[in-house]
Amino acid sequence: MKLEDMLAYKVAMLASDLSESLANEYADYKLTNPEWRILATLGATNDNAQAPSLTAKELAMATRLDKVQVSRALERLVKREAIHKRSCEYDKRATFISLSIKGEQIYQTLLPKIICWQNKRLENITDDEYQIFLKVIDALRP
Repeated sequence: MKLEDMLAYKVAMLASDLSESLANEYADYKLTNPEWRILATLGATNDNAQAPSLTAKELAMATRLDKVQVSRALERLVKREAIHKRSCEYDKRATFISLSIKGEQIYQTLLPKIICWQNKRLENITDDEYQIFLKVIDALRP
């Protein structure tokens, strides 16, 4: 079997290409890929009036980043005042992270650009094809 025919290789290359292309959309904000993934995760879970709070461990699991990447990205986001961190009352080892007003503004400003970017990637794919693609992705997950 050729390398370019291997499923894991093709998916890894696709993910890398998409991530690189997407990075152009948030480049003006000087965000790294881990920073964007954290902002997007926090922003996308903000479905009510109260800002969601996730622990660093939960963010690492949700973003598929390792603990060091999450820790460094959180430090940079704190310096930019894009997130708030607060200690957990019942577990002093845990810290809850949420978007600050500035972080929410960054996310809301970028969201239309990200949606436009995604729509452009999908413009030659029918909605039915996209739904099948999503179903295949879900079927491949362990």
